[in-house]
Amino acid sequence: MNTARPEPPDLTVHRDFGALLSTTFQIFGRHAEVFLTAALIFVTPVTLIVDGVWGRALAEGIDANPPLAAEGVASALRLFVIVPLVTAMNVTIVQGLAHGTAPTVGWAVRAAAGRLLPVVGAVSLYALGVMAGLVLLIIPGLWLAVRWYFAPQAVVVDGVGPVAALRRSSDLVAGTWWRTAGLLLGAGLLFGFAGSIVVALLGAIGSAPVYVAGLIIVESVAVSLSGIFGTLLFFDLIARRRPAAEEDAFDAAAPERPDAGPR
Repeated sequence: MNTARPEPPDLTVHRDFGALLSTTFQIFGRHAEVFLTAALIFVTPVTLIVDGVWGRALAEGIDANPPLAAEGVASALRLFVIVPLVTAMNVTIVQGLAHGTAPTVGWAVRAAAGRLLPVVGAVSLYALGVMAGLVLLIIPGLWLAVRWYFAPQAVVVDGVGPVAALRRSSDLVAGTWWRTAGLLLGAGLLFGFAGSIVVALLGAIGSAPVYVAGLIIVESVAVSLSGIFGTLLFFDLIARRRPAAEEDAFDAAAPERPDAGPR
């Protein structure tokens, strides 16, 4: 039996859309239990309490008509809590894999703990800026949505604060806005379309508890895949700007391996 460990992902190479997707699925598939557990920690309580109980999905399934307040709270928690925290952990896990660390959820939590609040701050500034741009003229909001997309990754990888992370993301996207937007749109449509099909099939079963359980799994998978894809694209943008001051960014920003870390 071949028990050789898979090669760690190379975060220093250029990847096109196909390579980004295939590497995303490879990383997730090999370490699904870690990525899913990290996502489930945050997704499960929000889906059960807000969507399931308050939004009545546990009682009415796919036919539930949740109150507007429940929908608003669920959206806010996903935007300002689930996405930034899962992204921070995913960035840490992917970096750890690239440096030969066999990650566990506990290791990822410890490694990312010091950056969680700055990540939330960066995502909050991102969301406020994008919403303001959309309200004003729409186009500025769309421009900022891509320009500032990598702020969470910058917080974790570069160890900077929220405002500096927005600048870092802007610098990386500069000159490649259309390419970056196309890659993000393509991945978002793919993950979203696949997830919507699964959710519809679960709703057709007619069991409200099964439907809610399915929502939890689908969202956890989607947010994990998005986090991995965004991290790979972040490093792809760095790689395309070498050689320069970026040359040592990958090694310098590597998460520390715990003394008795997982092997």
